[in-house]
Amino acid sequence: MDEEKRPIDPTRKLLKIFGVKVTDYEEKTGAILEQLRRVRDARELVEPAAQVVELTADLNARLRELVDHVLDMQARALNGVRDALEKAQK
Repeated sequence: MDEEKRPIDPTRKLLKIFGVKVTDYEEKTGAILEQLRRVRDARELVEPAAQVVELTADLNARLRELVDHVLDMQARALNGVRDALEKAQK
């Protein structure tokens, strides 16, 4: 039986993207750190250091998106509870 492909919900999409970014970050920074172990001249540190900075900034941006999404969900839930409590007290 052929199942229709449903659009992925925003939470799953963010989690999937973040998971890929984390594993990508881990692999790439691991390789860069291994490369740095062989560096003998400080000038050779510039490019790998710049790569780590760029990878880290990208990962931090995805983490911020994920945290913002979770905080928005929590705010909606808490506001819903507050509104229900206020309504029940009237």
